[in-house]
Amino acid sequence: MIKLYGNPYSRANRVRWALEESGAAYEEETVALGAGGTRSARFLEINPNGHVPVIDDGGLVLFESVPISLYVAKKYSPTELHVQSEPDEGRLLQWSVWAITELEKHIETASLHVTWLPPAARSADKAASGQVRVARCLTILARALEPTGYLVAERFTVADLIVTEVITNLVHTGVPLDQFPAVQRCVRKNLSRPAARKAFAEDIIRPFLA
Repeated sequence: MIKLYGNPYSRANRVRWALEESGAAYEEETVALGAGGTRSARFLEINPNGHVPVIDDGGLVLFESVPISLYVAKKYSPTELHVQSEPDEGRLLQWSVWAITELEKHIETASLHVTWLPPAARSADKAASGQVRVARCLTILARALEPTGYLVAERFTVADLIVTEVITNLVHTGVPLDQFPAVQRCVRKNLSRPAARKAFAEDIIRPFLA
């Protein structure tokens, strides 16, 4: 059985979702964020970076949510959550990496300066710049989704899962998803999947299912 070290309000959500989709047997230990949890001496022995998620799959310990999600998909759901052809795998890797190097990066910047930082520490210029970049990413994503509603292989894959999980953080940016109807439709469809409903805390996905 896979051991997942996670937290309901962290990137462990994408790993938990991948595990639920794959049907792999797993158990989760919820780890508090910060001192006493992810920064405790015990947890730093598991992941010296001090972050969740981490999995232990029969002694193979992996950290970083996107590689874990790709690993779970390929090992435990190779014909459904993963893909078969090399061109499709290339596209799957492309969108999975894009989700964190482009979309998530700009969502984080906008979220910090719109929501998370104390008002005195926020920068209106950084908030606006982050919002513009998020909108640009969503425009790119909408163009990719319009033909089939999926990113790879004309069906739901781990690439759709990773991108959708990143978008669940959009609510903190001040960028309205309804400006991108192709993306909004796909996010609603993906988060309505039974595995997604099991993987997320209800308050995280509720805004996208209304």
